[in-house]
Amino acid sequence: MTEIEGYKVVPLKVTPEAKNCHSIYMREHFIRLMDPNKPKGRTLFLLNIPPYVTETSLETFFKRIGNVESVLFAAKPGREETAKWYEGTDVPFSNTKAPFKFKVAYIVFQKSSSIGRALAIESIDLYNSSGESLIKTGMELWHDEYENKFILDVAKTQAKINAYMADYDKRERAEQEAAKNSEADADGWVTVGKDGRNAGFEQKESIIGRLEGKLAKDKKTKELKNFYTFQIRESKMQNVVELRKKYEEDKRKIEMLKQSRRFRPF
Repeated sequence: MTEIEGYKVVPLKVTPEAKNCHSIYMREHFIRLMDPNKPKGRTLFLLNIPPYVTETSLETFFKRIGNVESVLFAAKPGREETAKWYEGTDVPFSNTKAPFKFKVAYIVFQKSSSIGRALAIESIDLYNSSGESLIKTGMELWHDEYENKFILDVAKTQAKINAYMADYDKRERAEQEAAKNSEADADGWVTVGKDGRNAGFEQKESIIGRLEGKLAKDKKTKELKNFYTFQIRESKMQNVVELRKKYEEDKRKIEMLKQSRRFRPF
């Protein structure tokens, strides 16, 4: 088996009769900073993964070697790169998808003994026992992605929406109850409401009107300040006078410290 700079080079086969295959580089994953999602001694690191290879296909193959805990992708090696790869893809009803490009992969096994067996394989065979490929490529992949853009099963989609909205309503009721009791949420924030102990001011029209009038008056006063040329000139002169006054006071304080022999500039 070919080895380049510590990486084992193995061909990637999508059919049993494939001859000119894509090369995958793999080794045991180890870094100085520990990552709980990629534990040392149980993680296999793969480079040069093609865009059309999926997590499911890699998991299906490596399950033949040992129990797989997870398969993670990333655009490049790095502690936070995996989170960036999947960012926004787990949001309900979101169109955000993982990038379609070459990537790296982390295969996390349940047992450390699986790493040695994984590094001894002759090829990564992404096809089943009948010779059918586990991944889709070319026109088949494009056609599948196009079909997935449309809602084919309306009943299933509606059930998913109903379940999401029911969960949303449940969270809203919990937040309202927490606001009544002045309880902090998961992030430590307390919602100030009319019914809680910290009800704040009552939002009557008369009170809101007085506040809006005061804000408008303050805004108008600020807008007229330093509006005319003479106002700007007088403001600058006043600033200079204050700076000189402060300078003289500081000089006087330093002289007093010198006389008391407590002045140590160095």
